[in-house]
Amino acid sequence: MNRASVISELAKVLQVNESEAERILRAFAQVIGPVAAEVPPYFERYFEAQIQLVLQKIDDLERSTQQRFAEMNRLTQQQISELRQSTLQQISDLKEAMNQQISELRQSTQQQISDLRHYVDQRLDAFDKRLDAIDRRLDRLEKWLLSILVMILSGVLAIIFRIYFGGWGG
Repeated sequence: MNRASVISELAKVLQVNESEAERILRAFAQVIGPVAAEVPPYFERYFEAQIQLVLQKIDDLERSTQQRFAEMNRLTQQQISELRQSTLQQISDLKEAMNQQISELRQSTQQQISDLRHYVDQRLDAFDKRLDAIDRRLDRLEKWLLSILVMILSGVLAIIFRIYFGGWGG
């Protein structure tokens, strides 16, 4: 790992700009300088390998986090879609049930209207029969009354005729 990449990685990890990271690295080198001279090269390679391993784990963790967010987003979208489908199905079922009830109500109403018409027709037929019976009775009464009136009128005429033309007994 060269010096520029170390400064760049340090800036990224510390979340500062590269000049600030370089300043921090120089201060660190001044404090650790005498100890660093005593560190053998294989130990430096070990640290570099460990740093690379930590950076790799950070990358893996970032990828894993992004995958989890993507999976969570996918699951959320799937649940929203299922909820939308379920809601639309419930609305459709409610519409169908409502239409069925309206149809049943319409049929029931039409049957009641038909039954009422039949009842009214029966009552009107019975009324017509009673009117016909009353009409026949009135015709008979009219004929009977006419015959009585004719008899009364002929009796009155007979009395008038006798009084004026024939006298009564005497």
